[in-house]
Amino acid sequence: MKWIKGFYQYRESLNIDTSLNKIDLMESLNIWQDVLLSSINASKSNFKEEFSLDDKKFTKKFDCEDLSDSTDFINSLSSIGLKKSQLQNTDDFETFINKSCRFFFIYNIESNELENPKFLVFQTKNQSLDDWEEAELFKVNDDVQKFYDKLTSRTIEIIDADQNYIYTTSNGNDWQLQNLDKENDIYTRVLRKEELQKILDEKKITLNII
Repeated sequence: MKWIKGFYQYRESLNIDTSLNKIDLMESLNIWQDVLLSSINASKSNFKEEFSLDDKKFTKKFDCEDLSDSTDFINSLSSIGLKKSQLQNTDDFETFINKSCRFFFIYNIESNELENPKFLVFQTKNQSLDDWEEAELFKVNDDVQKFYDKLTSRTIEIIDADQNYIYTTSNGNDWQLQNLDKENDIYTRVLRKEELQKILDEKKITLNII
């Protein structure tokens, strides 16, 4: 099967005419690191400058797991009124990121984790080398819920003739119709992944992946 050409030039959204291109639905749902970070308007920052880290104690490349377990790092945060969340790994739950990632957030020390964090420590895995890249620090400049929404859910719009059908999923397998007034024998309230892929393969539609 011939998949859409130039797929990897897309980032935030994808518009596909299935009469011209065939599409692998699950592959097309993948998101890139920059899309995830842009969801919170993340801006790159510097570990040592932000947290006054001692050059003598932090000589190796920054790593999420090492930092999360480091007493020196935790004490440095505490000394300037900050604290860290638990380390999270995207391999431990359903996500749409196109590579393995791990991360934790940094909050004001008096904040609870329902409040917005100040920083994100984020690390991706180099799949070809099977090794982790150096962790990076970002300031969080928007609602962190957008980060989780982008990571764990996807929305598509199917345009068939003059009608549109909006579906969302949190796992890629079960798709829920959002505009229920459009429900019919083909575009049912719930579609399985295989049923949706069959529609994409057999009908001439336009698919917007949001």
